[in-house]
Amino acid sequence: MVSKSILNNNHPAFPVQAYAGDASNPKVRPNTGMSIRDYFAAKAMEGILSNPEEFGETAPPKEIADFSFQMANAMLERRERV
Repeated sequence: MVSKSILNNNHPAFPVQAYAGDASNPKVRPNTGMSIRDYFAAKAMEGILSNPEEFGETAPPKEIADFSFQMANAMLERRERV
């Protein structure tokens, strides 16, 4: 389960202004992109995969993904204390 501090701190990684759509759909909708948690997990995974000796060449992808999100969660929790 994801802690409350992670949920509170999981803002968009690359926020952009809302856009007005187009002629067929003029409604204003937010366009927030990926979450910062997903971005942190992707960066952690990038580091892990660049050094396969750390997990072993044959580490199960699920194990790497789980660890990447654990790292992302830790980064978000740490942001709460800054």
